[in-house]
Amino acid sequence: MIAAGNTKIADLLCVTPPRIPQGAHAMTQVVELPPADGGLGPHRHSGPVFGYVLQGRILFELEGEAPREIVAGEAFWEPGGDVVHHQVANLDSDSASRFIAVCICAPGVDMITMLEPEEIAARDHLRHTSVRQNVN
Repeated sequence: MIAAGNTKIADLLCVTPPRIPQGAHAMTQVVELPPADGGLGPHRHSGPVFGYVLQGRILFELEGEAPREIVAGEAFWEPGGDVVHHQVANLDSDSASRFIAVCICAPGVDMITMLEPEEIAARDHLRHTSVRQNVN
């Protein structure tokens, strides 16, 4: 933690993001998931996303990683590009979960692209073994 005068600064997350293309822009969003909401289906972002949970608990799953719980006060990130974001669900059944997402958007590409069922099935082998749909 850094302190200067009355100001205190604590690092929440320190990562090396992928290369950010020239002409990219940033978008900051507040996302609210209703109680017990399953959130968006599998999707990808055109660039990296950095987030911070303001309220509640979310289930977060990126392609190749085990799903994990992220609680209020914790930060997360995803690289974007070809990496699929499979789950962002509200784990609380009686209250909304809210998080801030700072999205770096590649020029000329939608910030979010939802996957079609055929692509989800074709990429199943890239998911963590604990959540694969087609175990061979």
